[in-house]
Amino acid sequence: MCLNIIQKRAIKYINGPCLILAGAGSGKTKVIINKIIYLINCGQYQPHNIAAITFTNKAADEMRVRLSKHLNYLKINQIIVSTFHSLGLKIIKKEIQELNLKSNFTLFDEKDQVHLIKKICQQEIKNNIKSLKKIIFMISHWKNKFLTPEQVYKSTLSHEENFFAYVYEKYNNYLSEANILDFDDLICIPTLLLKNNTIVQNRWQKKITYLLVDEYQDTNNSQYELIKILTQSNKNFTLVGDDDQSIYTWRGANPKNINSLIQDFPNLEIIKMEHNYRSSGRILNIANCLIANNTHFLEKKLFSQLQYGNYIKVLTGRNEEQEAEKIVETMITQNIKHNTKYEDYAILYRNNYQSRILEKILIKKNIPYYISEKSSFFFRPEIKYLLSYLRLIINNNDNDSFMRIINIPSRKIGKITLKKLEDKANETKQSLFQVSENLEINSFLAQNTINKIKKFILKIKKFTKKSFLKEYNIIDYIINDTHYEKWIFKTFKEANKIENSINNIHTLSKWFQNMIEGNIFEKPMNLSQIVERMTIRDLTNQNTKDKKNNQVQLMTLHASKGLEFSSVFIIGMCEGILPNQKSIDKNNLEEERRLTYVGITRAKKQLFFTYSQTYQKYGQKMDMLPSRFLFELPHEDLKWDQKCVLNTSINQIEKSKYRILNLKKIIAK
Repeated sequence: MCLNIIQKRAIKYINGPCLILAGAGSGKTKVIINKIIYLINCGQYQPHNIAAITFTNKAADEMRVRLSKHLNYLKINQIIVSTFHSLGLKIIKKEIQELNLKSNFTLFDEKDQVHLIKKICQQEIKNNIKSLKKIIFMISHWKNKFLTPEQVYKSTLSHEENFFAYVYEKYNNYLSEANILDFDDLICIPTLLLKNNTIVQNRWQKKITYLLVDEYQDTNNSQYELIKILTQSNKNFTLVGDDDQSIYTWRGANPKNINSLIQDFPNLEIIKMEHNYRSSGRILNIANCLIANNTHFLEKKLFSQLQYGNYIKVLTGRNEEQEAEKIVETMITQNIKHNTKYEDYAILYRNNYQSRILEKILIKKNIPYYISEKSSFFFRPEIKYLLSYLRLIINNNDNDSFMRIINIPSRKIGKITLKKLEDKANETKQSLFQVSENLEINSFLAQNTINKIKKFILKIKKFTKKSFLKEYNIIDYIINDTHYEKWIFKTFKEANKIENSINNIHTLSKWFQNMIEGNIFEKPMNLSQIVERMTIRDLTNQNTKDKKNNQVQLMTLHASKGLEFSSVFIIGMCEGILPNQKSIDKNNLEEERRLTYVGITRAKKQLFFTYSQTYQKYGQKMDMLPSRFLFELPHEDLKWDQKCVLNTSINQIEKSKYRILNLKKIIAK
């Protein structure tokens, strides 16, 4: 166990509240793993009283694997190693009677949420994606502030807020009637229960006597409240985070939770891990200089014992295409001169659309590349439909799943018929499944249509019976019974899409079988548990370390968090792109700066910034200024490929700053 003095101190501090400010590349995962081992080996804590919470299932799985090298599987299985949402689900299921919930509830994922909210307010927002995102954000925000629709109504100040509150009320009512929970419910419901029920609160405080939380800077209001309640009686916890890497406020994360922690726990032990084992000294120097422009509750400065390293190069293109060409030429040159591998390079960007021209040039130059996917495996249509079958089997009241699969594969049940079923369900306060079973449908549907619906209902009932028999893999049974592969061939048409979809459904089937059977780390699961696991599982490819066939890695700055590469290009370093225009307009640059800091600290040996003097936007050519962040870096560490551009840009930026200062003075008068 090779640990430095600070890491050892962090591991051995086990009595009382502890915050570890762990800078990028400082070995925080190693500290968390070794602290869990120390908690058990020192004899003060039993494995079943320890909980280690992460933000993704991928991180939780990695933690279990690393623990397995030091602890036997019996001890590992006793430790709660999970995400916040999995822990919340665990509490809900244990306390189901206290919550007055039906045990066969199902879970809504992001796509389900979007689908329902579109349906609730389709007339008002139509295809306005911006409004839809705003509604979803506000509903999540209100839930995490523990506000009911009634409370929101009382505080609305505008027509828009009043409309959002109306959508929130309709949305909540639907979930309640259909016996469905969304992701926010998985934190908010157990937190409110623990707050309001002292018996349940005492039970969980005795159950979890030591709590560890990774990526603490990404917690939102309700997650922080859950941490506080669980640790209220003994205050024994370790929270590991880095306020400089808080890049998810748009998802509700609150970097001020670090400050709240200091106020709520006066005896908090703060341990700073500043020794970076990843990057050269020069890369860390520019990272420190950049982030020093942000306000901090706690100061922290990374340092390295590695060589100071190469200059940071700033590459300039006349346009986006030339910018991409310079990136590719740099990689080709290094590949020839120094025998580098393409998998050692990552190209990071602020927005997904920026990859398009890069792809064009990479293809043109015959360079293999891999784009980290944004969407989850479970959001792919062929997977989503199979999961909807499972959800309807578990919970017949799940109208969303009913509507999604009634014509997958096609049963020729038309939109007018489905509208009539929906109207009847709303009128009688029944689910679509219940209405379809009811003899009353004879009064408003033709016999031929009724036969099709009844056939579908009987099929779901047959699947339900089979799902109770352990010898059946219900996924395979559904695939075979519905001729699902035939539907895939008809739907996707292109050979590669068909092949991928067929592979995907068989991958899902294998996972399902593995979960039924269990292993040394996981107990065998039933259907309901498997669907819950698959719904909340974070199996996106965006943080994969799998470097496929020596390919250049392309990904967003957000997706790069937690990864490292020998050489990194951060592209589009222009005003309006990084920082983005919204942040400039709102004078809210700190998160954009943190995002750039995250990108910088991914690089081990080489770092390049690139920008273009012009960009195409809405078919118009626009002149661009280099990002202000470039001028917050120490100029002696940078090498610009066009000095004349640098001088011009500095003058333009300085003039802009001067104009802004003058405007502020005029407004102040």
